[in-house]
Amino acid sequence: MDGSRPDAFGPGTYGDAFADVYGTWYATITDADATARFVDRVCGAGPILELGVGDGRIGRPLAALGRCVIGVDASAAMLDACTAADPERTILPVRADLARLPVHGPIAGALCAFNTLFNLASADEQQALFASVGAALGKGGAFVIEAITGAGLSESSGQSVGVSRLDVDRLVLNATVVDADAQTIHGQHVDISESGIRLRPWRLRWTTPAQLDAMAAAAGLVLTERHGGWLGEPYGDDADSHVSVYRRAD
Repeated sequence: MDGSRPDAFGPGTYGDAFADVYGTWYATITDADATARFVDRVCGAGPILELGVGDGRIGRPLAALGRCVIGVDASAAMLDACTAADPERTILPVRADLARLPVHGPIAGALCAFNTLFNLASADEQQALFASVGAALGKGGAFVIEAITGAGLSESSGQSVGVSRLDVDRLVLNATVVDADAQTIHGQHVDISESGIRLRPWRLRWTTPAQLDAMAAAAGLVLTERHGGWLGEPYGDDADSHVSVYRRAD
């Protein structure tokens, strides 16, 4: 896999690059149990899509609440990790590009946790996902998004290199390039160990809450809740992240 050329980065690139370390590196990024309880509360009866299911760390507790969980991911490696971590097969895995979601509904809800929406590289692709989810949502359904606001990035165009992980037998460097005008971040984890060097590329195209609301409106959805976190923390204009709930306008 060559992550050095922009055209080499496809829908499954991120997952394929991080599947073997995702469960270790990102296990505590979000409170999986609180996320599951929140999604279960705001969604109506029926199946729930977890978009970018990864290794299923959120899907499994959601399934434990009695939900039918369909885990969608563009990466075969991530879906393999999800299946391996889910021996009871509580999550139905589906391989698909989120910008071309093969779901017709009706569904009770869809979840994009931890900036998953921003893995889609353009506003058009993100709008396509809103349209697919909006068309599939059933009565009482909800589209739940957890994401950064972009407030801390709007003035930060430039490059940086830092240490991401440091162990006795491993050094992981994280290099990033931020383009505030394009609202993009391109990054590369350079994973150095005794077995060699592995490149783990990633990228985000962030969208502000106001821009998300406009995308939702174009898909026939309206914002019904916005919080600062999964426990219902207040959301303010200076927040770094948000949890937003969209429902059908009709």
